[in-house]
Amino acid sequence: MLAGAAIVSYLTRASISTAATTIQADLHLDAVQMGYVLGGFFMGYIWLQIPGGWLGGRIGARITLTAFALLWSLMTLASALAPSYEVLRWSRIAMGAAQAGLFAVIIKALADWFPESRRGTAGAVITGSMSVGAVIASGLTVRLLDPLGWRGAFEVYALVGVVWAVAFALWFRNTPADHPAVNLAELKLIREAAPLRPRLQDLELDPHSKDSDAGELTSFAAVLMSMALSVSMWALCIQAFFRAFGYALFITWFPSYLEQGFGVATSRAGDLSMLPLAGVVVGSFLGGPLVDVILVRTGSRWLSRSGVAAFSLGTCALATLAATFVNEPLAAVAMLSLGAFLSGLASPTTWAATMDISGRHTALGFAIMNMSGNIGAIACPIAVGYLIAHIRATNGNWDWVLYMFAAIYLAGSLAWLFLNPNRSAVERRVRA
Repeated sequence: MLAGAAIVSYLTRASISTAATTIQADLHLDAVQMGYVLGGFFMGYIWLQIPGGWLGGRIGARITLTAFALLWSLMTLASALAPSYEVLRWSRIAMGAAQAGLFAVIIKALADWFPESRRGTAGAVITGSMSVGAVIASGLTVRLLDPLGWRGAFEVYALVGVVWAVAFALWFRNTPADHPAVNLAELKLIREAAPLRPRLQDLELDPHSKDSDAGELTSFAAVLMSMALSVSMWALCIQAFFRAFGYALFITWFPSYLEQGFGVATSRAGDLSMLPLAGVVVGSFLGGPLVDVILVRTGSRWLSRSGVAAFSLGTCALATLAATFVNEPLAAVAMLSLGAFLSGLASPTTWAATMDISGRHTALGFAIMNMSGNIGAIACPIAVGYLIAHIRATNGNWDWVLYMFAAIYLAGSLAWLFLNPNRSAVERRVRA
């Protein structure tokens, strides 16, 4: 069900990329305006990360995720009914706000439902499911455009969100002990395999939690200050910015880039856009076990986290650059898909490294890291929109889009070299 949340959320946020040129023609939007529409989701998404996660910690994942899904489905419907640029843009901003805190709540649910030895794989499933939703969005949207139009497609996705919310509310429970389908052996496995330290308290903001060492406002402020002074935390946030910037291309401008840069038809552009996203899916699913195997066999957290991520993003940059040397769209997409696969390998390392350096404050660290990533996700469609407008106005070289993204991935790779997963970002100021 948690993987379903990731799939449905990315279905609603990524579907607009395939419909972008159709929406532009219908609402008479230029490339810059469409860039702001595509980036609108992330503008709303960034601001409510910590409040959304805090809310989930206070009232539980069952109610919170159900409410989130109903709200983002309502905003998807509002996008479908939008008569103008401003209404469409603000509906996308509101949709992003409705999904903020989603993954901070999910990471707490994973901590409650999975023993520590299974959390790497569980995190990889959630990460991979995000791109599964994006893949479905690309393939399904292009097939719904002719019979239903972009508005009808969005209405379908709104209904999907409502169905998931109802099913989740009926089936899910906040803890394994509360679920009637969990037997005693399963409950014992989860509890006995858990680490000796207290379980994650989402954002550590509950002043009544006996497990929280940041219950008071001063302690919470000390945690934030310690994270702000941590080189590893800065490196984690910087890599998140660049990695999210790179990924956002595939769920925003990529179909339009193929149409305008290679002269590909809209239907084929939607199908080709599925390939890099599929690469991210495969990379993400393989990355979790890879991280765990390297850690077990070498005993090195740095090699398992920073080493894997730096290598993956560095080679992703090379694959992206290699795509500029081919002129056939399928060959270019194949190279970009290889790069996307390599970037996907780095995704589970982000979850693992966040837990390593944040300890019991993992949810707070994840929320801050995710906020940083979404600054990159906001910047990407806007920057690409300006770049595409410049290329079209000057009849310039479309390879500049790929040059920019090769540099972005390289910068993300370098950031990982400064992250030390063996050193806590909070231990110096807040002791367990």
